[in-house]
Amino acid sequence: MIPQWSEIALSGWLINYELLKAKPNAKILTSRTIVFVHGTPWSSAMFRPIATVLHEVHNCNVLLYDLGGYGASQTLESTASSSPDAKGFHGSTSVRTQADILTALLKHLDLTGSSHGNSPHVIAHDIAGAIALRAHLLNGARYASLMCLDTNVTLPWGDGFYKLCRSESQVFTHLPGPIYELMLKAVVRSACVTPHGQAWEPVMSAPWLDTPESAGSTSAQSSFVRQIAQADDRDVAEMLEKKPYSEVGCLVRVLWGEQDAWIPREKMEKMAGMLGSKLDGFVVVPEAGHLVMLDQPERVTAEVVKWVGEQT
Repeated sequence: MIPQWSEIALSGWLINYELLKAKPNAKILTSRTIVFVHGTPWSSAMFRPIATVLHEVHNCNVLLYDLGGYGASQTLESTASSSPDAKGFHGSTSVRTQADILTALLKHLDLTGSSHGNSPHVIAHDIAGAIALRAHLLNGARYASLMCLDTNVTLPWGDGFYKLCRSESQVFTHLPGPIYELMLKAVVRSACVTPHGQAWEPVMSAPWLDTPESAGSTSAQSSFVRQIAQADDRDVAEMLEKKPYSEVGCLVRVLWGEQDAWIPREKMEKMAGMLGSKLDGFVVVPEAGHLVMLDQPERVTAEVVKWVGEQT
């Protein structure tokens, strides 16, 4: 299904989003909107198969969008600051900025919880767990429920590759194109363990590869490095200092792909423990890696349907 994007300027980025509306006068799974928030270095394409089932089979309102600086949202708005950051990158892709974008987007779509029944169910993957929690705990966004898939909201962040890329960002920005492309595709493939998941590599790599149409804009390679270089532990440290996760105002369910080589189980279990009584289930998905929704789409869809149904 080709996205039918709408666009809004938020936090310096032109954010592309799609709101799939439920059919009126038909049976629905929930009257609340289900909001999918992707992580790094991904795009909302990873959630589209699940979103399509929820919309077409279960008649749900579904919101998909690409984070600022990712996927279809890589264009800076014309009024954005022209000054680069300390590492030479234009535009902020930090957790702080992404949480501000999520908060503002929910407000724009009247999904703030300010009126009865309009707070959304939020499904967050990877770094989006930190984005969603910061938007909720520090910015005041309200959720009906939160599901975290293979997400790391404890410190420190990153494996060896990510730490190296953060510390030597200019080296990675200037890698020769063919070497960069091989590296990118290896990173993407490492997030899946099944043939079905591996088949998504071209789709998930595409936003980070330059095309003739992108000539003259910030290079896709620079954009890929930027979102790693700008990952700042302080955005999570501030949240942990001000609002413990046990103060989340909704129930949280955690899913983890049993073969996730990016986020070890102990990280997920530490997060689960920090949620305290707000944790409502820790589900381990067999034969799944970091991109659990692509390795096991039917299982994850069933878990989302079950979770949302339980909260209705």
